[in-house]
Amino acid sequence: MRALAEIAMRGRAYAIGLSMAGAVLPLLTWVSASIVSLVVLRKGAIDGSIVLLWTLLPLGVAIYFIGDPSSTTAVIGSAILAYVLRITVSWELTLVTTLLLSVIASLVFQYTASDVLLVFVNLYMEIHKQLSLEMNYESAKEQFLGLFAMGQAYTMFAIVILARWWQSQLYNPGEFKTEFHQIRAKPVFVSGLLLLSVACIFFGDPLNRWIPLLTMPLAVSGLAMVHWIGDFRRVGGVWMLIFYLLLIFFFQYTYPVLISLALLDGYLNLRQRLLTNKV
Repeated sequence: MRALAEIAMRGRAYAIGLSMAGAVLPLLTWVSASIVSLVVLRKGAIDGSIVLLWTLLPLGVAIYFIGDPSSTTAVIGSAILAYVLRITVSWELTLVTTLLLSVIASLVFQYTASDVLLVFVNLYMEIHKQLSLEMNYESAKEQFLGLFAMGQAYTMFAIVILARWWQSQLYNPGEFKTEFHQIRAKPVFVSGLLLLSVACIFFGDPLNRWIPLLTMPLAVSGLAMVHWIGDFRRVGGVWMLIFYLLLIFFFQYTYPVLISLALLDGYLNLRQRLLTNKV
Protein backbone atom coordinates (compact mmCIF):
# COMPACT_ATOMS: atom_id res chain seq x y z
CA MET A 1 0.00 0.00 0.00
CA ARG A 2 2.71 2.47 0.99
CA ALA A 3 4.71 1.49 -2.09
CA LEU A 4 1.89 2.78 -4.31
CA ALA A 5 1.99 6.14 -2.55
CA GLU A 6 5.77 6.35 -2.86
CA ILE A 7 5.61 5.67 -6.60
CA ALA A 8 2.77 8.17 -7.11
CA MET A 9 4.74 10.89 -5.31
CA ARG A 10 7.77 10.51 -7.57
CA GLY A 11 6.18 12.85 -10.07
CA ARG A 12 3.01 13.82 -11.88
CA ALA A 13 3.48 11.25 -14.64
CA TYR A 14 3.71 8.44 -12.09
CA ALA A 15 0.58 9.63 -10.30
CA ILE A 16 -1.36 9.91 -13.56
CA GLY A 17 -0.20 6.50 -14.75
CA LEU A 18 -1.16 4.71 -11.54
CA SER A 19 -4.44 6.55 -11.24
CA MET A 20 -5.48 5.80 -14.81
CA ALA A 21 -4.47 2.16 -14.42
CA GLY A 22 -6.69 1.85 -11.36
CA ALA A 23 -9.57 3.53 -13.15
CA VAL A 24 -9.47 0.96 -15.95
CA LEU A 25 -10.20 -1.87 -13.50
CA PRO A 26 -13.53 -1.45 -11.65
CA LEU A 27 -12.34 -3.13 -8.46
CA LEU A 28 -9.34 -0.81 -8.25
CA THR A 29 -11.12 2.52 -8.64
CA TRP A 30 -10.40 3.18 -4.98
CA VAL A 31 -6.69 3.18 -5.84
CA SER A 32 -7.28 5.94 -8.40
CA ALA A 33 -9.34 7.97 -5.96
CA SER A 34 -6.77 7.55 -3.19
CA ILE A 35 -3.90 8.66 -5.42
CA VAL A 36 -5.82 11.73 -6.61
CA SER A 37 -6.67 12.60 -2.99
CA LEU A 38 -3.05 12.13 -1.92
CA VAL A 39 -1.85 14.49 -4.65
CA VAL A 40 -4.46 17.07 -3.58
CA LEU A 41 -3.45 16.76 0.08
CA ARG A 42 0.26 17.01 -0.60
CA LYS A 43 0.56 19.27 -3.65
CA GLY A 44 -2.69 21.20 -3.82
CA ALA A 45 -5.71 21.65 -6.03
CA ILE A 46 -3.94 22.41 -9.32
CA ASP A 47 -1.75 19.29 -9.37
CA GLY A 48 -4.63 17.23 -8.03
CA SER A 49 -7.00 18.52 -10.71
CA ILE A 50 -4.59 17.55 -13.47
CA VAL A 51 -4.34 13.99 -12.16
CA LEU A 52 -8.11 13.92 -11.65
CA LEU A 53 -8.85 15.00 -15.24
CA TRP A 54 -6.67 12.25 -16.66
CA THR A 55 -8.34 9.75 -14.33
CA LEU A 56 -11.78 10.79 -15.51
CA LEU A 57 -11.00 9.73 -19.09
CA PRO A 58 -11.30 5.95 -18.53
CA LEU A 59 -14.08 6.53 -15.99
CA GLY A 60 -16.03 8.48 -18.61
CA VAL A 61 -15.70 5.57 -21.02
CA ALA A 62 -17.01 3.24 -18.31
CA ILE A 63 -20.03 5.49 -17.74
CA TYR A 64 -20.78 5.47 -21.47
CA PHE A 65 -20.83 1.67 -21.69
CA ILE A 66 -22.14 0.74 -18.23
CA GLY A 67 -24.24 3.77 -17.34
CA ASP A 68 -23.17 3.81 -13.68
CA PRO A 69 -21.64 7.11 -12.50
CA SER A 70 -21.02 5.99 -8.90
CA SER A 71 -17.28 5.38 -9.32
CA THR A 72 -16.83 8.78 -10.93
CA THR A 73 -18.77 10.60 -8.21
CA ALA A 74 -16.69 8.79 -5.57
CA VAL A 75 -13.41 9.84 -7.21
CA ILE A 76 -14.48 13.46 -7.67
CA GLY A 77 -16.07 13.60 -4.23
CA SER A 78 -13.01 12.25 -2.43
CA ALA A 79 -10.80 14.76 -4.27
CA ILE A 80 -13.06 17.58 -3.04
CA LEU A 81 -12.94 16.20 0.50
CA ALA A 82 -9.14 16.08 0.33
CA TYR A 83 -9.09 19.73 -0.71
CA VAL A 84 -11.45 20.69 2.12
CA LEU A 85 -9.24 18.84 4.60
CA ARG A 86 -6.11 20.47 3.16
CA ILE A 87 -7.37 24.04 3.48
CA THR A 88 -9.30 23.68 6.76
CA VAL A 89 -7.40 20.91 8.58
CA SER A 90 -10.81 20.09 10.09
CA TRP A 91 -12.22 16.58 10.04
CA GLU A 92 -15.57 17.92 11.24
CA LEU A 93 -15.92 20.20 8.20
CA THR A 94 -14.75 17.32 6.04
CA LEU A 95 -17.58 15.20 7.47
CA VAL A 96 -20.13 17.95 6.78
CA THR A 97 -18.88 18.17 3.20
CA THR A 98 -19.11 14.38 2.94
CA LEU A 99 -22.82 14.54 3.72
CA LEU A 100 -23.45 17.20 1.08
CA LEU A 101 -21.46 15.40 -1.61
CA SER A 102 -23.19 12.10 -0.84
CA VAL A 103 -26.61 13.69 -1.30
CA ILE A 104 -25.46 15.06 -4.65
CA ALA A 105 -24.00 11.68 -5.66
CA SER A 106 -27.26 9.93 -4.80
CA LEU A 107 -29.30 12.41 -6.84
CA VAL A 108 -26.89 12.12 -9.78
CA PHE A 109 -27.25 8.34 -9.66
CA GLN A 110 -31.04 8.58 -9.43
CA TYR A 111 -31.47 10.87 -12.43
CA THR A 112 -28.67 9.71 -14.73
CA ALA A 113 -28.60 5.94 -14.19
CA SER A 114 -32.28 4.94 -14.24
CA ASP A 115 -31.63 1.57 -15.90
CA VAL A 116 -28.94 0.63 -13.40
CA LEU A 117 -31.12 1.89 -10.55
CA LEU A 118 -33.98 -0.31 -11.73
CA VAL A 119 -31.75 -3.40 -11.62
CA PHE A 120 -30.48 -2.65 -8.11
CA VAL A 121 -33.92 -1.79 -6.73
CA ASN A 122 -35.38 -5.03 -8.10
CA LEU A 123 -32.49 -6.93 -6.52
CA TYR A 124 -33.11 -5.08 -3.25
CA MET A 125 -36.79 -6.04 -3.37
CA GLU A 126 -35.90 -9.66 -4.13
CA ILE A 127 -33.62 -9.83 -1.09
CA HIS A 128 -36.42 -8.50 1.12
CA LYS A 129 -38.83 -10.96 -0.45
CA GLN A 130 -36.50 -13.80 0.52
CA LEU A 131 -36.72 -12.48 4.08
CA SER A 132 -40.53 -12.42 3.87
CA LEU A 133 -40.54 -8.62 3.81
CA GLU A 134 -42.76 -7.23 1.09
CA MET A 135 -42.44 -3.65 -0.18
CA ASN A 136 -43.54 -1.71 -3.24
CA TYR A 137 -41.13 -0.33 -5.82
CA GLU A 138 -41.23 3.30 -4.66
CA SER A 139 -40.49 2.40 -1.04
CA ALA A 140 -37.68 0.10 -2.12
CA LYS A 141 -36.24 2.82 -4.35
CA GLU A 142 -36.26 5.40 -1.56
CA GLN A 143 -34.57 2.99 0.85
CA PHE A 144 -31.98 1.93 -1.69
CA LEU A 145 -31.09 5.51 -2.63
CA GLY A 146 -30.64 6.33 1.05
CA LEU A 147 -28.34 3.37 1.52
CA PHE A 148 -26.54 4.31 -1.69
CA ALA A 149 -25.88 7.79 -0.30
CA MET A 150 -24.55 6.32 2.94
CA GLY A 151 -22.33 3.94 0.96
CA GLN A 152 -20.96 6.82 -1.08
CA ALA A 153 -20.26 8.75 2.11
CA TYR A 154 -18.29 5.92 3.67
CA THR A 155 -16.45 5.25 0.41
CA MET A 156 -15.37 8.86 -0.13
CA PHE A 157 -14.39 9.35 3.50
CA ALA A 158 -12.47 6.06 3.65
CA ILE A 159 -10.53 7.10 0.53
CA VAL A 160 -9.51 10.37 2.18
CA ILE A 161 -8.58 8.47 5.35
CA LEU A 162 -6.29 6.23 3.29
CA ALA A 163 -4.78 9.19 1.44
CA ARG A 164 -4.15 11.01 4.73
CA TRP A 165 -2.54 7.88 6.18
CA TRP A 166 -0.31 7.63 3.12
CA GLN A 167 0.68 11.28 3.52
CA SER A 168 1.49 10.71 7.17
CA GLN A 169 3.54 7.59 6.43
CA LEU A 170 5.59 9.38 3.80
CA TYR A 171 6.06 12.81 5.33
CA ASN A 172 4.82 12.94 8.96
CA PRO A 173 5.06 9.52 10.62
CA GLY A 174 2.64 9.18 13.54
CA GLU A 175 0.65 12.29 12.67
CA PHE A 176 -2.31 10.40 11.24
CA LYS A 177 -2.98 8.48 14.45
CA THR A 178 -3.10 11.72 16.41
CA GLU A 179 -5.47 13.30 13.89
CA PHE A 180 -7.79 10.31 13.68
CA HIS A 181 -8.05 9.97 17.45
CA GLN A 182 -9.16 13.61 17.65
CA ILE A 183 -12.12 13.19 15.27
CA ARG A 184 -15.14 14.15 17.35
CA ALA A 185 -18.65 15.38 16.55
CA LYS A 186 -18.99 18.46 18.72
CA PRO A 187 -22.31 19.46 20.38
CA VAL A 188 -23.42 21.86 17.63
CA PHE A 189 -22.73 19.26 14.94
CA VAL A 190 -24.47 16.49 16.91
CA SER A 191 -27.49 18.70 17.54
CA GLY A 192 -27.68 19.60 13.87
CA LEU A 193 -27.63 15.93 12.87
CA LEU A 194 -30.36 15.10 15.38
CA LEU A 195 -32.56 18.00 14.24
CA LEU A 196 -32.14 16.98 10.60
CA SER A 197 -33.05 13.39 11.47
CA VAL A 198 -36.19 14.51 13.29
CA ALA A 199 -37.13 16.73 10.33
CA CYS A 200 -36.67 13.80 7.92
CA ILE A 201 -38.92 11.61 10.07
CA PHE A 202 -41.53 14.35 10.45
CA PHE A 203 -41.79 15.20 6.75
CA GLY A 204 -41.52 11.56 5.59
CA ASP A 205 -40.84 10.57 1.98
CA PRO A 206 -38.64 11.44 0.24
CA LEU A 207 -36.64 13.10 3.03
CA ASN A 208 -36.50 10.07 5.30
CA ARG A 209 -34.19 8.37 2.81
CA TRP A 210 -31.38 10.54 4.25
CA ILE A 211 -31.66 9.23 7.82
CA PRO A 212 -29.07 6.43 7.34
CA LEU A 213 -26.67 8.97 5.81
CA LEU A 214 -26.99 11.25 8.85
CA THR A 215 -25.65 8.49 11.10
CA MET A 216 -22.37 8.35 9.19
CA PRO A 217 -20.52 11.23 10.95
CA LEU A 218 -21.57 9.84 14.32
CA ALA A 219 -20.33 6.36 13.41
CA VAL A 220 -16.97 7.80 12.32
CA SER A 221 -16.73 9.79 15.55
CA GLY A 222 -17.60 6.69 17.57
CA LEU A 223 -14.99 4.68 15.69
CA ALA A 224 -12.36 7.32 16.44
CA MET A 225 -13.41 7.16 20.09
CA VAL A 226 -12.95 3.38 20.16
CA HIS A 227 -9.46 3.72 18.68
CA TRP A 228 -8.64 6.46 21.19
CA ILE A 229 -9.79 4.30 24.11
CA GLY A 230 -7.72 1.39 22.81
CA ASP A 231 -4.62 3.58 22.66
CA PHE A 232 -5.37 5.31 25.98
CA ARG A 233 -5.82 2.01 27.82
CA ARG A 234 -2.91 0.44 25.92
CA VAL A 235 -4.91 -2.71 25.21
CA GLY A 236 -3.07 -3.45 21.96
CA GLY A 237 -4.16 -4.78 18.60
CA VAL A 238 -6.19 -7.67 20.02
CA TRP A 239 -8.78 -5.21 21.33
CA MET A 240 -9.24 -3.65 17.91
CA LEU A 241 -9.36 -7.04 16.19
CA ILE A 242 -12.15 -8.20 18.51
CA PHE A 243 -14.00 -4.93 18.02
CA TYR A 244 -13.90 -5.11 14.21
CA LEU A 245 -14.98 -8.76 14.26
CA LEU A 246 -17.97 -7.75 16.38
CA LEU A 247 -18.67 -4.84 14.04
CA ILE A 248 -18.67 -7.14 11.00
CA PHE A 249 -20.60 -10.09 12.38
CA PHE A 250 -22.94 -8.25 14.76
CA PHE A 251 -23.32 -5.01 12.83
CA GLN A 252 -26.96 -4.48 13.83
CA TYR A 253 -25.86 -4.33 17.49
CA THR A 254 -22.44 -2.68 17.33
CA TYR A 255 -23.41 0.12 14.93
CA PRO A 256 -25.95 1.63 17.38
CA VAL A 257 -23.27 1.36 20.09
CA LEU A 258 -20.94 3.49 17.94
CA ILE A 259 -23.70 6.06 17.42
CA SER A 260 -24.48 6.17 21.15
CA LEU A 261 -20.80 6.51 22.02
CA ALA A 262 -20.47 9.42 19.60
CA LEU A 263 -23.53 11.14 21.08
CA LEU A 264 -22.18 10.79 24.62
CA ASP A 265 -18.72 11.95 23.60
CA GLY A 266 -20.20 14.83 21.62
CA TYR A 267 -22.13 16.26 24.55
CA LEU A 268 -20.00 15.11 27.50
CA ASN A 269 -16.50 15.05 25.94
CA LEU A 270 -15.72 11.61 27.36
CA ARG A 271 -12.13 11.74 26.17
CA GLN A 272 -11.36 14.79 28.24
CA ARG A 273 -13.12 13.27 31.24
CA LEU A 274 -11.08 10.08 30.90
CA LEU A 275 -7.89 12.13 30.73
CA THR A 276 -8.83 13.94 33.94
CA ASN A 277 -10.06 10.71 35.61
CA LYS A 278 -13.64 11.96 35.95
CA VAL A 279 -15.16 8.77 34.54
